[in-house]
Amino acid sequence: MSVHDTKAPAPKRRAAEKVLPKPAQGGANKSDPRRDRIVRLAAPLFLKKGYDNVSIDDVISVAGGSKATIYAWFGGKQGLFEAVVRQKCDDVTLAIAIDADGSLEEQLTQIGQSFVAMVLTPPILEFHRLMVSIGRTFPEAGRLFFQSGPSSAYAIVAKWIERHQKDGRLIDEDPYRLAVLFLDMLIGEHQLGWLIGMPRAAQKAKVDETVRIAVRVFLGGCETSPQRRR
Repeated sequence: MSVHDTKAPAPKRRAAEKVLPKPAQGGANKSDPRRDRIVRLAAPLFLKKGYDNVSIDDVISVAGGSKATIYAWFGGKQGLFEAVVRQKCDDVTLAIAIDADGSLEEQLTQIGQSFVAMVLTPPILEFHRLMVSIGRTFPEAGRLFFQSGPSSAYAIVAKWIERHQKDGRLIDEDPYRLAVLFLDMLIGEHQLGWLIGMPRAAQKAKVDETVRIAVRVFLGGCETSPQRRR
């Protein structure tokens, strides 16, 4: 792949590591529904063909518009792909039911169910597979995915944990690390099984059972006793 700035020499990198060029900054409103539509329609192309094998013409063939539109909004293919990464990650993080009501068990169950209901869908699993496959050769894209997806999800749940630490209902440990432990308990087996083609992976009954047990295990280790809250 080429980089936009060819005047200054790029820093040396490992031979297997590719660098995505920095996209130009388009002036269009990022909430424009036409822009969102292009991102949504481009996503399946990247999932099916991989980053290298998708061209701007491919995107135009399914989403319409023109090259001028793509470059104005995204700066090129890399900017479009980054928009796809952010949109897919937002699909997961915005689905987390962080404002659930009820007891701690009921709230955490709703958080867990809302998270797996999105992250274990075929489009998100396919997206995860793509990001794993290109993470080494496109480290910038890999970092964007981790920061926008997993790290953001952990931070969202960490805020819920911190809120209940302040009222004395959860133990005083690093809320981010506790969030990592909880969310990873939910998806590990099901996500890995699907990615390697296990036919029984991510079945709803098994996922529901995993959420139920994970909530009990988490609260069994992290919920404070009534005496400690006084």
